[in-house]
Amino acid sequence: MKRYSLALSFLVLSLFGLSALFPAAHAQFGGTEPLAAIVSPQYPRPYQTVTVIPQSSAFDLAAATVSISVNGTVVAQGSGAEPAYVTVGGPGTAATVTVRATTGGQTYTQTVVLRPADVALVLEPLSSAHPFYEGGVLVASEGRLRLVALPDLRRSSGVAVSASDLVYTWRNGEQILQSASGIGKSVLTASAPVRYRDATISVTVATQDQSVVAYAETPIAPSDPLVRIYRTDPLLGPLFSVALPTRIAMATDEESFRAVPYYFAGEPLVGWEVNSVPGGSENTITVRASGNGAGTALLTATARAPVSPSTATASLSVRFGEKRSFGLFGL
Repeated sequence: MKRYSLALSFLVLSLFGLSALFPAAHAQFGGTEPLAAIVSPQYPRPYQTVTVIPQSSAFDLAAATVSISVNGTVVAQGSGAEPAYVTVGGPGTAATVTVRATTGGQTYTQTVVLRPADVALVLEPLSSAHPFYEGGVLVASEGRLRLVALPDLRRSSGVAVSASDLVYTWRNGEQILQSASGIGKSVLTASAPVRYRDATISVTVATQDQSVVAYAETPIAPSDPLVRIYRTDPLLGPLFSVALPTRIAMATDEESFRAVPYYFAGEPLVGWEVNSVPGGSENTITVRASGNGAGTALLTATARAPVSPSTATASLSVRFGEKRSFGLFGL
């Protein structure tokens, strides 16, 4: 039988670069001045609500009169560091947030301009499945993957900035991926971590003058691999539409079964056992009921990654016909 394989070939960029601070969930504007404004999130999406918190290390905000205004309209007023909640507009709009504090006869002002922008991250794992699989494959341990950034950054006129003109800064955790970052580099190809050591990939997308910035991140969590067993029809081939349950009865004197490994990095090695006896190393096994009597046989398919320790097993209990014994051929 011809073995099923899934060959994957893709350029993988190494993950390296200079260490940098991971973008915080909030930003502090005017940190070296008497009055600062903490904005969270730092890069708002269109129509998102932003929290603005006054802060000062130079004077006591509790003894000051504080006001927060948006585009000239006061939205919060009082004393202390009470937060204000600002809902930004759609793409291409700008919200000018002004924090003003008066104490001891002096007035301090801090202004922040919020320009909402959006970027979506599309994760494309490259892992094993059968050739007609219509679902989305999951991330394989140490497998290859692609991340595609789909930005929506607009000027004040509402005109979208071309994705090829934007600056993309990719990070793996706290590390900037220097070789993968730059103008127009909207696609990142990398290797996933090992299982149980999840990573976070993020991208900051900005216009070249840094006037509009968007940010997105996604966790990279490798999945456990698995094996599914399918019937193989002599005319139609493997019946990938329905995976077999753990127990079946043979429909004829002879049947073939196909083992399909899912979510492995590259091509795993497949081995079969029949009642704990090795039964071949092809992806497909053919069994025959012969002789007299009836009974049950246990087929076990095990997939092993060629390099990493990843394994997965599936078992199938097969009932064969009246007054027949169980034989094996065609491996």
